[in-house]
Amino acid sequence: MKILAITGIRSEYDILFPVLHELRKDNKICIAASGAHLSDQYNNTLKYIVKDKFKVVDLIDSLISTDRLVQRSKGIGLLIQGLSQCVERENPDMLIVVGDREESIAAAIVANYMNKILVHIAGGDPVYGNADDPIRFAVSKLAHLHCCLAKAHAKNLLKIGEEKFRVFFTGNPSYANIKKIPIIKKKVLLKKLKINNPNYIVLIKHPLSSEYEDVYSQMKITLKSLKFFCETFNYKTVCIYPNSDPGSYQIRKAVNEYKNQKWLIKFTTLPRVDFINLIRNTKALIGNSSMGILESPFYKIPAINIGNRQKGRIHAINTEFVPHSINEIIKSLKKACFNKLYLKKIKNLKNPYGDSTAPKKICQAIKKINLKDSKWIIKKNL
Repeated sequence: MKILAITGIRSEYDILFPVLHELRKDNKICIAASGAHLSDQYNNTLKYIVKDKFKVVDLIDSLISTDRLVQRSKGIGLLIQGLSQCVERENPDMLIVVGDREESIAAAIVANYMNKILVHIAGGDPVYGNADDPIRFAVSKLAHLHCCLAKAHAKNLLKIGEEKFRVFFTGNPSYANIKKIPIIKKKVLLKKLKINNPNYIVLIKHPLSSEYEDVYSQMKITLKSLKFFCETFNYKTVCIYPNSDPGSYQIRKAVNEYKNQKWLIKFTTLPRVDFINLIRNTKALIGNSSMGILESPFYKIPAINIGNRQKGRIHAINTEFVPHSINEIIKSLKKACFNKLYLKKIKNLKNPYGDSTAPKKICQAIKKINLKDSKWIIKKNL
């Protein structure tokens, strides 16, 4: 089969990569790259796709250079136009997407109008207070095959009327990335990344669409909390810049106000091998990235989720939710870094997102599709 994958951002591609790597053993894989992958501001992460030796058949410029809310809806329009042309030219048997970003809904619309099977990874996962939640739901109703990260997500799709033969619990495919990446000794990693303290926290914080006006002030509270904690207990904070969503400029502005701070180290992005080893060795992950929900249980590290982004999602015991309060954030940091009983519990946690076998399970689910059987392309009316 010929399979077209659509990706617009590094975090999404890192979930797709192990699946595509497994699929290309028996299928022809091609990629349409868009969004932040093609942006100088986000370090042109297209280079990682090329390095992984995938055939990139289209570059779709869909990232509007603005921090206004109009950015994403305009971007979807560009994606639909570019992707329609790509699908017509390449004529894939199916399309594959992840999650709830612009690429997933654009691909879902194009696939349905152009009679192509859509494989959706990570459906049925509720996200509180963000535009992405109804988008994910819409993609699920348009998708033809569902590969869910948790059993509860699969049940959610059945509750909204998705046919049972379309729904699979596969787990989180990004775990295969983590498992396969070689271990870099901590001393070597610290020297490579110029981190002069073995005690560090990783900060990844993204804007929340329903709290767009508060993004800057919320980030300032986060940074003030980390400054106090790091200077008091001799820690470092390694900040990975936010995604491309509206409000990201405000987060960058807040971070960049902390110039020449000894406790703060900043990266736009990192190669996969460096990033995974950075997370392996961190004392805690803080912010509101989906990593704190989906990946941190596999690393078995404490995760502190600040604010409402990610609320309502299934999480393991290592993830703690706190408001934008300096006192509460510092309290959670102390627990994550110094509470031995809590850290012992984390080492024995139960992970709701499966194991490193997810890519193989997704491939097995895709193999069940019979392109000649109309039941796969024609969805049941409720």
